[in-house]
Parts: sequence; structure tokens; C-alpha cells
Amino acid sequence: MAIAALTKRERYLLAAAGEAVDHPPVWIMRQAGRYMPQYMAMRENHTFMEMCCKPEVAAAVSLLPLELLDVDILIIFNDILIPLEAMGLEVDFSTGGPVIARPVRTEADLDRFRTARFSLPPVARSIQLLKKQAGPDVPVLGFCGAPFTLATYAVEGRMSKSQHQIKEMMFHAPDVLHEMLQRITETAADYLIAQIADGGADGVQIFESHSNILSPLDYVEFAEPYQAALIARVRRDCPGVPIHLYARGCGPLIEYMAATGASVLSIDWTVSLAEARRRTPLPLQGNLDPCVMLVPEAVERELVKCLQGFDWTRGWIANLGHGIIPQARMEAARRFVECVHNLGRRS
Repeated sequence: MAIAALTKRERYLLAAAGEAVDHPPVWIMRQAGRYMPQYMAMRENHTFMEMCCKPEVAAAVSLLPLELLDVDILIIFNDILIPLEAMGLEVDFSTGGPVIARPVRTEADLDRFRTARFSLPPVARSIQLLKKQAGPDVPVLGFCGAPFTLATYAVEGRMSKSQHQIKEMMFHAPDVLHEMLQRITETAADYLIAQIADGGADGVQIFESHSNILSPLDYVEFAEPYQAALIARVRRDCPGVPIHLYARGCGPLIEYMAATGASVLSIDWTVSLAEARRRTPLPLQGNLDPCVMLVPEAVERELVKCLQGFDWTRGWIANLGHGIIPQARMEAARRFVECVHNLGRRS
């Protein structure tokens, strides 16, 4: 039976609840970014921190994917490391990648790494403004980094290929790491709650971007319990709001992700949608390889492959398996959104 046309917000909330939709909702991780000429033009006039923390700038940047791509879901433009500044760390965003001047590596360093609380932070005000500009029919997501991912940045100071500092702490001083993770969990929960309760976010996503460096057993010890505690706190204070959990390298982790209490599992391309569905009944998000966005003519073919053996009519939010890369082509991003929208027209 045909489903009546839905608003973007209705479509998102139904899909996030596992219900049938007229066509799957679609958005793209890092959808407002360097692959967009319009974003780069705005970047010339503002520092990165201004783009994150000035509500009028953050809202304008966040709105671009709706205007240029017709995505179904917006996500506020921000950075996962901003809560670390509130916890006492100095984060420099002016270089090629974020740098933390004085990483947290010993028990003594915990004295300057404190739990933070938020009352109408800039990100909440940015969400308020974005929702006003986008209108009531367009859903807006807030987000934060997952505790282990934020701890990795706090310990490493800058991203390295080996990421050996966080591994050394795991093996040499796990009690220090667990204390860090507890403080980050409380901070991240307060940060997400502010985005929902103060900003009006329709849903939130938790990014575990460094879970790919963990074995499944280490994921169970250092990632999953803190994800679960974060989700439980947000759900307690903001019942009914969808909570997405993304974990990079999620192939071996689906069952552990599902155990956190997340509403939606956002998966990368290390596991197929069909296999993920066999392993959990939860709504899924993902998981086209971001490099497909380099080749517009390949988008439809690769999307068809991505959906093999998978029922996309309910419980699926279309997305990439990781953030869109700066080298991506706008034509490919548009084609991706169009192909997902066309699924409903063919059913």
C-alpha cells in the first residue's frame, strides 16, 4: 500500500523508529564541508571556531546541504573537540588538524581535566537559529564525540597513525583512562542534553570515530560501557529523542553497539546493510563508501550494490559509511540524494 507523502521531519522520525516511509531519509556525514565551493567561500571570511561557535555563521553553514542537495536531515556545524575546551584543555584549530597543547597522560594531569556543565552553549543557540531558518518540517541533529574518541584526542594531543599514547595508557594506566572516560561521559551527556533541551534538536548522533583501533574485547572495556552510560543519561532527561551511534570499523562490533541502547546504529562499509540487519533489528544508518562521491556516474550502481538483500522500506536512514571527503564532487552528492529519493518513486 502506498504511503502518503511525508514531511522531512516525519520521514526521519518514522525511519528512526523502524517504521515504513515513503522513501528513506538521506543525509551525509560532514555534509557541510570543504567539497562545497559555497562552504569554502564562507570559510574565507571566518575562522573555523567562528564557524562553529557564532550561531549566525554555524546556522548558515549548516543550511547549505538543504539548499544545495535537498537532504532530508540537517546536522549542526560544530566540532567534536569543543567540549574538551570546557573540560580545561587548550585546542588549537588553526593548523592542518586540531592540536591539544598539553595532553592528559598521567594521573596528575587529571587535576586540570574536569567534568564540564553547559547552560545554553553556542551549539544550542546555533541549533535554535538553524531550526528557525530551516522551518518546522526539517529535522536537525545535534552531536558529540563518544567518550573513547574524545579521550583519544585528549591523550594523543594530535592524531598520529600509530595512536600509541592512548594504547599505552590502556595497557599501563587503565585506571587513569577509566577516570577520564567517566568525566568525558558526564560532560558529553550534558552537552547533548543542552542541544536537545535548549536547542531543540530532533535527534543526536554520537561519533565513535576511533573504535577502529580497538579489539572487540577492548571495545567492551573502554568504549561500550561509556557509550551506554551516555545514552542512558540522555534518554533519561530527553525521552523519545532518537540517539544515533556511529562506530568506525564496526564489522565485529554490531552486537556491542546494539547493547548500548542506541536508537539507530550508524555503520561503515566494513559490514553490509544486509548482514547488519541479520545481526540486529535496530534501525540502521549508512553505509556507502565515501570514495564513491569521487565518481558521480558510479553513485547509482554502488547504491544498488549497497542495498542488495536489504529491505530499505523501513528502519533505514541513507548515509555514507564515514564523512564525505574534501575531494568529493558536488554532482555525486546531489546524485546520491536523488537516487535515494527515487527509491520511493519506484516502489
